[in-house]
Amino acid sequence: MSVALVLSGGGASAAYFGAGVAQGLADAGLRPTVLSGTSAGGLNAGLLAAGVSPAQLVELWISVQGHDVYKPRLDLWRLLRPAGLVRLPTSDLMGYALDSVGWTWLLDTAPARRTLTAALGGERLRITPGVQVVVAAVEECSGEVVHFTNSAPAGSGFREVPLTVDHLMAGAAAPVLFPPVEIDGRRYVDAGMVANTPLQPAMAYQPDTVVVVASSCGRQSGAPESLGDALGLAFENVARFAVLRDYEHTKELGELRPGGGPRLVLVEPADEFEVSGFARFDPDVARTVVAHGRERARAALATVTSGG
Repeated sequence: MSVALVLSGGGASAAYFGAGVAQGLADAGLRPTVLSGTSAGGLNAGLLAAGVSPAQLVELWISVQGHDVYKPRLDLWRLLRPAGLVRLPTSDLMGYALDSVGWTWLLDTAPARRTLTAALGGERLRITPGVQVVVAAVEECSGEVVHFTNSAPAGSGFREVPLTVDHLMAGAAAPVLFPPVEIDGRRYVDAGMVANTPLQPAMAYQPDTVVVVASSCGRQSGAPESLGDALGLAFENVARFAVLRDYEHTKELGELRPGGGPRLVLVEPADEFEVSGFARFDPDVARTVVAHGRERARAALATVTSGG
């Protein structure tokens, strides 16, 4: 039985939950040969495809803190944009204020590059033989969704390349928060806002079973209390509903197809499970979310491993 693992985005909690689900698959004796991810899910997909075991992936996220992922920008001289300041403000004060800010992203992700490079043992992803991985990113100016892969199915339109840390970083470069990543002269950002569910790319490899991970744990009962909470909630809401929409659509198509489609297994956090902090990397939170992901995966996979 060929298994595809589809990993959606949703910030730190998505990275934790996806790692827990990967561990749950290992517990069930399932080894995905197709890995498709976007944003934080793309990081996990790339790491797993490059031979990082689920247990090692869990240990990585449990050990990572905020300073291992990003740091404040120090180029304060670029914060204000002279060309925007010289013109006189009009009644459009908001437009004037925004045009006067020279920063187009807020946090430096050089630490994340170092963390990923260390985990992979180098910049290049050494993909495990027999494994296909697809990482989605968006070309910043054109808005084109690009699927980078180590092995493209015929007619898929995927871009087959030697995958590197750059491709993982590009797929997780959340607009406004993190800087775009340049690859071959083009700048790429996180695909999570326009193509968060990398389900269709996984289907191109015709697996027997597709495990779809809806990672967002950001459903919260109260209103956001900070700009970080508000941005995180916006990203996580888009992530969750994109996953569910894509999953249901693919399921319906499979039911309509004469021969049926692959078995779809959805793994998502319980409704009552809440974790806030899109870019908040905390080892204690990581342990809790990983354990929840592992538990939810075991429950969802019970029918697969039992043949039900």
